[in-house]
Amino acid sequence: MSLQANNLTFKYFDKGAKYVLENLDFQVPKNEITLLTGRSGSGKSTLAYVLAGLYPENAGVLVEGSVTVDEIDLATLTPDKRARYVTMMFQNPDLQFCMNNVEQEIEFCLENIGVPEEDRPEQIDAAITTLNINHLRRRSFSTLSGGEKQKCALACIVALQSEYIILDEAFANIDPASAKEIIDVLGRLDVTVLAIDHNVQLWEGKCDKVISLDESESTPFDLKADLHEPENVLIEAKDLVVRDIHYPNIIIKKGSINAVVGPSGSGKTTWFKTLIRQHKYDGSFTLNNVEIKKVKKKKLFEQVGIVFQNPANQFLALTVFDEVLFSVQRWYKQKAPEWQEAKVMELLTLFKLESHKKYAPYMLSQGQQRRLAVLTMIAGAQDILLLDEPTYGQDYENICAMMELLLEKARTGLTVIFATHNLTVAENFSHQIIKVGGDHE
Repeated sequence: MSLQANNLTFKYFDKGAKYVLENLDFQVPKNEITLLTGRSGSGKSTLAYVLAGLYPENAGVLVEGSVTVDEIDLATLTPDKRARYVTMMFQNPDLQFCMNNVEQEIEFCLENIGVPEEDRPEQIDAAITTLNINHLRRRSFSTLSGGEKQKCALACIVALQSEYIILDEAFANIDPASAKEIIDVLGRLDVTVLAIDHNVQLWEGKCDKVISLDESESTPFDLKADLHEPENVLIEAKDLVVRDIHYPNIIIKKGSINAVVGPSGSGKTTWFKTLIRQHKYDGSFTLNNVEIKKVKKKKLFEQVGIVFQNPANQFLALTVFDEVLFSVQRWYKQKAPEWQEAKVMELLTLFKLESHKKYAPYMLSQGQQRRLAVLTMIAGAQDILLLDEPTYGQDYENICAMMELLLEKARTGLTVIFATHNLTVAENFSHQIIKVGGDHE
């Protein structure tokens, strides 16, 4: 018994010549935890969508092959019956939610697969307890951090009691301690797990098998960036309180790289949003010695660029090329069109997106979307760049390329502040690590 892809060939466009998956045989053995790795953009998420039955039902073309679950052709199952066998957690949990909070969401999921109304409360309680999120039970999703949302999404999947669970970068926005806690929970459940994750270390001793889709290997971060000496103070926070979160006193210098670390829900994203005047605050929070609350928003956004956890929410253009071109044209109006287009290709090549220049941004993998979003900001001329989890969904090579480019920009005066759960990246590529929300490993 297994979840199995048989001679799978898949592409996104009916007339397209590019295959995302070609003649692929892949097996997820029953009652095992299988870890799937590979370079960003190698087709891991596409394979997950096909195995979950979401493709080609909702997108793409299955040129050849089939998927079977416990020897049943997945294509013959209706969505409610399919959910009894296999469910999937997306990279972006917002794409899964239909209701306002996790209690309502689980109720909605159970109703859709035909669970009797009288049986639902017990299953809701069991799922919420399993993920230890009772404190989030009735909180609106809009108030939760990315990590908290992912825990809620996983609770919904647990409630469905599927035999196979597919996790697509499920721990991207969760701190390492919470990720390990959830992996332990999965290990105790009577389920089969396929986990797509670049962080192989998280699964050490927990998974039965590691498969690389493109035969690439995960390389440890054994380098220390050559950091320069940053300049004068640019941002300063003293006695800062936002939404009952008390932040440590912070000084950020011009031209520095700064990592913000902390458990899921500790306030990293809230700190970012406060800097761009999306939250009110008590205490002092200054930019160039001027209180943030007194800086006009138009002037603020001329100085500060931000990439949120879900970069797809920020895209404006229809193609990858035009998305970067939009920023280049905005900030380099005096340059000739030929120069602008050459600049776009230079940036796309640097981040290995040149072959996707005609793609819609939404067709990229999550890791590729993040690289694109960072590029659109680097192409600009802001003084400060805020990056919320810039490295998740990225392989080692792309992380290094991104961070080295940010360091190069910092040497010319750009100030970078990035939130991350990857402490190794924080230690190797930042001038200072800012800890919020308690102790860290």
